Amino acid sequence: MGWLTKLLGLDLRRAKPYDTEDFVAQFNSEQSRIREAGSFKGVYYTDHVERVKQFKREKRHAEAIDLLRKLVDATEAEARTAGRGWGVAPWYYEQLAIIYRKEKRYADEVAILERYKAQPKAPGVGPSKLAGRLKKARKLACSEP
Repeated sequence: MGWLTKLLGLDLRRAKPYDTEDFVAQFNSEQSRIREAGSFKGVYYTDHVERVKQFKREKRHAEAIDLLRKLVDATEAEARTAGRGWGVAPWYYEQLAIIYRKEKRYADEVAILERYKAQPKAPGVGPSKLAGRLKKARKLACSEP
C-alpha cells in the first residue's frame, strides 16, 4: 500500500473511510494526470516505441533522435508529476546513446547518459547497464580528435 499512499498523497492511518466510487475517481484522475504528463502530441511515450524502432531499421537516425529527445522529455515530465518513488524509463536514453555511438557522436552519447544518471531511476537493470555504457562513452569521447 506504500505506493498507493505515495500516489494519492494520503496518510491511510488518518484517512476517513472512503466511498469506493470517490476512491476510484480520485485514483483514475491521478493516473490520467500522470499519463498526460508522459505524453507527446497527446500520445503516451510508450506508444511511440514501434515508430522509434522503424526509424532505426530504416536508418533514419535524425528523425529517431528528434523523436527520442521528445520522449525523454516526456518520461522526465511523468516522473516529476508522479513524484517521489517514480523513475524515468531508461529505454529512451539507451536508444539515443546507441544511435549517437553509431554516428560516432560520443559527446552527445555522454551527455544523454549523464542526463539519465541525474534522473530518479525506475527499478531494474537499466541503471547499472547505462552506467557501464557511460564509462565506455567517456573513454571514446576523450579519444576523439
